[in-house]
Amino acid sequence: MKRITTTPLLPNAWKTALGWWVIAGVLGVIIRYQLVYPVEGLTYPFLLHAHSHVVMLGWAFNGLFLALVSAFGPGARASDYRRIWLGFQASILGMLLFFPIQGYATGSIMASTSHVFVSYYMVWCLWQGLRSIKSLSATFVRWGLFFLVLSTLGPYAVGILKARHMQETIWYPLSIYFYLHFLYNGWFVFGSLALLFRWLENWQLMPTAQNGNLFVLVLSLSAFGTLALSALWTEPPVWVWLVGGIAALLQAGAGGWFLWWLWQNRAALTHHLKPQAYAFARLAFLSFGLKLLLQLLSALPWATLLAYTQRNLVIAYLHLVFIGIITFFLLAWALQQQHIQRSGPAITMITLFFALTEIALVADSICQQAGSYVPDLGEWLLTLSIGLWVGVLLLWLRQIPIRSNKLTFIE
Repeated sequence: MKRITTTPLLPNAWKTALGWWVIAGVLGVIIRYQLVYPVEGLTYPFLLHAHSHVVMLGWAFNGLFLALVSAFGPGARASDYRRIWLGFQASILGMLLFFPIQGYATGSIMASTSHVFVSYYMVWCLWQGLRSIKSLSATFVRWGLFFLVLSTLGPYAVGILKARHMQETIWYPLSIYFYLHFLYNGWFVFGSLALLFRWLENWQLMPTAQNGNLFVLVLSLSAFGTLALSALWTEPPVWVWLVGGIAALLQAGAGGWFLWWLWQNRAALTHHLKPQAYAFARLAFLSFGLKLLLQLLSALPWATLLAYTQRNLVIAYLHLVFIGIITFFLLAWALQQQHIQRSGPAITMITLFFALTEIALVADSICQQAGSYVPDLGEWLLTLSIGLWVGVLLLWLRQIPIRSNKLTFIE
């Protein structure tokens, strides 16, 4: 039986997370403007580092942390989670201040490293809090926490390579891909699935224990194997192609089965989910399916070459995972649990301008392959980024009338 309590964490926590997305959106607009109308004194890579770190850690990481604590209950660790939250915000602020002016240098490295160490503390607290929970959702959380710790080996490798002046070797980008792979496909995806299964458990709407355990096992193993897909551009040995291809096939099979199961139970999901939460959840499921298909295709040589030569295609894929899967599901969770207030205009703008941006990026890649181009693409992407930012801003402004300074924890 579900028992619900209210425990104070921090007032306005979700509004703070959305606020970081607003700030990151400003940086994104500046980046798009810089590409069309260069401004002297602004360094594009520095701004890109600031944008990616603030939106990834300030919005998505914060949001997932808040959702997991809310879903699995803080227990006696509420004070620990408050300290963790404040530590995260301080490190993100440091990255916001230092990345735009110095890129990867002393200040930004200290800020990002502090976030890593605070995340270790978070992992320990969440892991300890799950000791008595044997559910499938808790298994997903444990795997997500494991992948989060594993992903941090990437930044350590980057630091070592920079110290040895090996930035021009293949190991430098591979270290970055290692970090992003296990962060996106591990921590964020498994954390989101943990929240989804927490819902299903509370609604008593679960697949059989055998199917559920097999699903998490196959998905976990394939997360290791699909790392090989990030190395195909290096023209590796045949066995790397085989590992990546088999892992992508296993992942597509497991994910395809789960999406089919969700489709079979769509009537029950519609009954339990609020309309706007269900709309975002459907978009997240659709994006998840596209991700599985694209990763499967990326094991083919022609697709590897296409991804290597078309940067906008890679950006579209990263946006699909980050916004289409992670962000849309976090918004579905927050709306369903009433951690944020709904806003029709904001949600419409976020969805519309995200979709149009994806279409523009993919269309440009297709045109370039055909020897053509999309006219005024830079101006179009600048306009679309402004529209997306306005949608996020409207959603954040909607949160200003706060009804309560407490979060609901489901134990």
